[in-house]
Amino acid sequence: MEPSPSQSITARVAEVLQLSPESGAVEFGGRWTSWGELAAAAAAVESELQRLGVAKSAPVGWVARNRPATVAAFVALLLAGRPIAPLRPNQAVQGFCDEIRAQKLQAIVGNGDDWDLPGVADAARDVGSAGVRVDETFPGFRVGVIPGLASVGAGEHRADAPGMIVERLSSGTTGAPKRIPVFADKLLPTLSQTEAVQSKSAGEPLRLKTSPGIILSPFTHAGGIFGLLMAIYQARPIVLFDKFEVGRWVDAVRTYKPKSASLVPAMVRMVLDSDAPAEALASLKAVRSSTAPLDPRMQIEFEQRFGVPILIDFGAAEFLGGVAGWSLADHRRYGEAKRGSVGRPRPDVELRIIDADTKEPVQAGEVGQLELFSPRFSPDWIRTNDFARVDEDGFLYIHGRVDDAINRGGFKILPDEIAPLIRQIPGVQDATVVGYPDPRLGQVPVAIVEAPGQVLDPETIKAFLKERLPSYQVPVDVKFIEAFPRTNTLKISRPELKAMLGLA
Repeated sequence: MEPSPSQSITARVAEVLQLSPESGAVEFGGRWTSWGELAAAAAAVESELQRLGVAKSAPVGWVARNRPATVAAFVALLLAGRPIAPLRPNQAVQGFCDEIRAQKLQAIVGNGDDWDLPGVADAARDVGSAGVRVDETFPGFRVGVIPGLASVGAGEHRADAPGMIVERLSSGTTGAPKRIPVFADKLLPTLSQTEAVQSKSAGEPLRLKTSPGIILSPFTHAGGIFGLLMAIYQARPIVLFDKFEVGRWVDAVRTYKPKSASLVPAMVRMVLDSDAPAEALASLKAVRSSTAPLDPRMQIEFEQRFGVPILIDFGAAEFLGGVAGWSLADHRRYGEAKRGSVGRPRPDVELRIIDADTKEPVQAGEVGQLELFSPRFSPDWIRTNDFARVDEDGFLYIHGRVDDAINRGGFKILPDEIAPLIRQIPGVQDATVVGYPDPRLGQVPVAIVEAPGQVLDPETIKAFLKERLPSYQVPVDVKFIEAFPRTNTLKISRPELKAMLGLA
């Protein structure tokens, strides 16, 4: 009899933990935690959850800080088949407490440092959440119950979520993060499909990988959660970062010699601005980049300096495993001709572009609203919030988000078509364009420029853009900002930016 998907993910995790218990699983701050130590901590966490009387199908809060203890808690919940509800400790403490109250979970598992934050235990007690603490002891872990949270309290807890493996959190770039459940019947096919795209070992007997993965994305982000899931699924050790530092990252690549790495565009820029030698990245066959548009000039600069191709991926928190991306073969053949594309659709994904107003399909090469279909996501076509085009060779180009579009007297302006030009101006570190209310035109575009320590002339910037853009796209004003507010994946946080500008 075929195992159910939920049994399969549990069985897969159990198999991985037994491959080589004494081998290193997680490196953090120069110290390794073994697979066996993760397994022992997982057993202790599950023992406490059972003793506390937490229902097997009840979502359990997982305090998602990039720490080995967090990995151990994640493994525990996967191994027991318990639904995982990530909680975000990397926000203001009051916001973290508010999130705990809002989620109304039967139990929360977190690192001791997070439980010790002021008000956190009180917030859990307010909604009847039991508390389990996992601390790194190097070697191993210490697992225990939070005093005062030694039972599931009375309260209106969240509904059970049978079949759910984990909730992914959107980045919060355009608003409060959304929670997207990942169910068992979708997870294993997605992990298997992603492995087939990215690894030559797909389909081979499971064995412990010798080349570690480097996880930079926070576990509070879909990319961080998916990276952790993929590492466990592939039996791949990980080098875990709590925050990105160029020197540490370069040292990790030099030391562990991974074949691939992931860098968001802001990290690519930081590496280019460092004195990192090309030979330090010699093991890399490719760098994958996602979460935000990558300036083609930056891509060329990186590839020429380090001799490592950047393969761009496209997806969203709603689309586990990604929608489109570049392969090495496509990069060799089309890398120059298709600069700016986010690649071609994954093998199980179909794309089409429709007119944003009429909803009718448009011709190849025309810009419209992106729709996609994949059995991984839905039995129906899904309409995204992205303006895009697909060329005659099937390469996808993203032109910005529908909700970021500025309507200037009937003319549609996409910030992502203007910001890359502003970034070409010497002294500009980053830029975006926002719509300001206008009594006559409805909205007008205003450029927001990050240029710390620089003295730039707004009229010079506008003159530069007038030579390159239709007149209606040229910003009516330029405002300077010392530093953009950013999400935990280093993207510009548009809600926070608009609030700063008085536009929220």
